[in-house]
Amino acid sequence: MAADGMKLEESAASSDGFIRVTALSELKEGKGKVFILGDDEIAVIKLTEAFTSIDGTSGQLNSRLYAFVNVCPHQHTPLVDSCGGQVSGQNLTCPMHGWTYDLKTGGCINGNGKLKMLEIRVQDGGVFVKKRKSNGTCWR
Repeated sequence: MAADGMKLEESAASSDGFIRVTALSELKEGKGKVFILGDDEIAVIKLTEAFTSIDGTSGQLNSRLYAFVNVCPHQHTPLVDSCGGQVSGQNLTCPMHGWTYDLKTGGCINGNGKLKMLEIRVQDGGVFVKKRKSNGTCWR
């Protein structure tokens, strides 16, 4: 586990299982932030998609948030560390062995395996992640 993950109180979960993990304003573009939630170390990453219009002008669409169990399915090492992870576009690369995951799908681009993606929502300026049912290990 990453040493800088903030432990969250599971008792703070809403009736539908969502737990507030941070304020939206605390997330930096393209950088992951790590939290401890029950048996899981989770990461949240904020990405903003850019676009180019027909007339050649560019801009940004709304930000998207991605939450997942912070474990590479390959060797069970953290994907996001105190540096925020290796994010390029919508892809996250494991710093240990270079396996790359698509944050939109959780699928591995250059290997097999899939990230354990978590439901996430923003409400009243807060970021909420749905706690998953645990089987006692963070990589299964």
